[in-house]
Amino acid sequence: MDIKPFLGAPEPLESWIKKCISSRGLGSWLVYEDTPQNADLALSTKMFPIVGDTGQLSDEEFDEFEDSLINNGYCYLLNLDQIEDVIDNYTFQKPHPTDREIVEAIAFYYENDAFICL
Repeated sequence: MDIKPFLGAPEPLESWIKKCISSRGLGSWLVYEDTPQNADLALSTKMFPIVGDTGQLSDEEFDEFEDSLINNGYCYLLNLDQIEDVIDNYTFQKPHPTDREIVEAIAFYYENDAFICL
């Protein structure tokens, strides 16, 4: 399956964090290229939003889409709603965190399926 129509323009994770703070409820899933440079999540990691309407795909087509993402070297990160929740949780614990601290909290959530506790 051709995944290109489903991927929006890439932006660094830093931009997506700012969007999550200023424009809540965007709801897109983010994917990134699975490369050695992206082994550790960073502010500069390029994230591609899934913009195509995957809701119109049958279960079989959606499975094919996900397989195609993986086969083309992409990995899911999180949904922007989840990133908003991570930001909210972190700022509840520590007002005015740095962007780097937010990335650490996102990475923790991604790896552990749990919010970071300070």
